[in-house]
Amino acid sequence: MVSKMYEQSATTTATAGHERIANDRSGHHTSSPKLKLPVSKTVLWIGAATIVVLVALAYFFLMPVAEVTTVQRGTAISAVYGTVRIEPAFVVRVRAQNDGFIRLAESFSAGRGAIGKGVQRGELLATIADEEISRQLKQAHTDLQAAIDRAALPLPSSELLKAAEDNLQRLEKVVSSGNVPAVEYQKSKSEVNRLRGALETERIERDRNLKSLEETAKRLEAEMKNAEVRSPIDGILTNVQTIDGELVSDGSELFTVSSRKTYVRGEVNEEDVGEVKPGMKAKVQLYAYRTRTFIGRVTSIQPAADPTTQRYTVVLEMENPPDNMMVGMTGEMNIITGIHENALLVPTRALLVDQALVVNGGIVQRRTVNVGFRTLDYSEALNGLADGDHVIVYDQDQFHPGQPVRQRMINAPPPPKAP
Repeated sequence: MVSKMYEQSATTTATAGHERIANDRSGHHTSSPKLKLPVSKTVLWIGAATIVVLVALAYFFLMPVAEVTTVQRGTAISAVYGTVRIEPAFVVRVRAQNDGFIRLAESFSAGRGAIGKGVQRGELLATIADEEISRQLKQAHTDLQAAIDRAALPLPSSELLKAAEDNLQRLEKVVSSGNVPAVEYQKSKSEVNRLRGALETERIERDRNLKSLEETAKRLEAEMKNAEVRSPIDGILTNVQTIDGELVSDGSELFTVSSRKTYVRGEVNEEDVGEVKPGMKAKVQLYAYRTRTFIGRVTSIQPAADPTTQRYTVVLEMENPPDNMMVGMTGEMNIITGIHENALLVPTRALLVDQALVVNGGIVQRRTVNVGFRTLDYSEALNGLADGDHVIVYDQDQFHPGQPVRQRMINAPPPPKAP
């Protein structure tokens, strides 16, 4: 009995030991359990991928940005650049004709505030007061009127002559009868001749005095007319160089009057003027009309350069000018000297002399460009670039060949068109 109980106890103990060993093998330890790890292979892969993406995004956004535009085909134009200014066809400087204190006409009493007003030929601009001439003219008019009034009266010798002629006629009738001595008749005849001579002398003196007074009045009137400053032409008052009440001297410049008719005056550099010929077309842009481009034609080239700037003046005739084009407006022009159709065009600002930076596959490349026609906006690429290339147009000094960049496409100005 005891041995059976022992065997049963040993069997129980052995069975319990086998169960404990089995539990240990399956990962369960009843007496001292271990913690489970929370990381799996999937989580590790997701974390690694996230890090890679973040690094890639950081690299992408930290990469420098190149502003590019596309090389395209269009019309290449060779042009000479210049500046333009709208000038009046005629400019007249009005000067004083005498000394005195000036009085501006009512319409121009604002002085420089009257600049821009229209004037008519002969319109009074101002008067230059000369009290002495005014007094003399008044006296001359009085003397002349008095002389005219006296001239309407009979001359002093006319009545005496009439009486002497009547007496002579009477004597002629009776002298033949012998009742009147011949001496008395001859004396009467001599008196008539003397009075006739005196009357002629008085008439000559009267006419000479009248003419002298008329000439004096005309001279003084001319001097007073010189004191009246009038516009010499129809036009616009473009300058006032005096003030009301100022003492001015003979010959001093008072006003400037410009004609309403205008022309386009262009200026080109000395190194370009040799390419310009009369008859060439030009594209003109006035700063007052930035959204419009006008077409002009070269009419003449002045032979002498400005001694200060060494720039040459080119006169243009504009086709269809704006209605309110005014003197003094300025702008720019391109005189067309040559045209190539279907040419490869690259923005001129993308060129550093004959070098251009191209972004190909996100990498900067340097290209040497053979440049043909060139304007401010576009240049003709004879070789070195291809249609569709992306060229960097800004801050080229910040990029170098082989550098990875991001591209940002910008809108380039429209390609030029032949005028």
